[in-house]
Amino acid sequence: MLLRKVRMVLPEDLQQAIRQDVIEVGEAVARLCPWNDKFDFKIEVIGESNCSRWHRDNYCARAIVTYNATGTLYTPDENVNFWELENCGVNEHILKDPTCVKSVGVGDVFFIKGTKFPCGSKGLVHKSPEVLRHYNGMVVNRLVLKVDVP
Repeated sequence: MLLRKVRMVLPEDLQQAIRQDVIEVGEAVARLCPWNDKFDFKIEVIGESNCSRWHRDNYCARAIVTYNATGTLYTPDENVNFWELENCGVNEHILKDPTCVKSVGVGDVFFIKGTKFPCGSKGLVHKSPEVLRHYNGMVVNRLVLKVDVP
């Protein structure tokens, strides 16, 4: 059903790339999370409604592929003021050094451990990139594939 919906609106070459990613990323996530037998696949168009706040996901894991624009932003634990993250959430106060932020490349597969990942993982602190705009002010929507492990 998911791929039938995709077929209606995307160019054939992009459909093929997404189909291949669904299979390959799905298999990789299944190998990385063998204790889980449920995986949620989503293809999303993300515009202004995004995860603009630094956060950790409250599930086991997520694999994400961004097909255009800019990939997910993340930072190492040592760059995070966890008290601010968990209590106040003011983005400007969460990071100790904004120059330590990294960005995932377009087309790369990014595997994010969440707070429910086994073996004591705290979860990776990350967020959506800043919204990009076309020359006319319209939002550049991001197309992403998400494979979630609840």
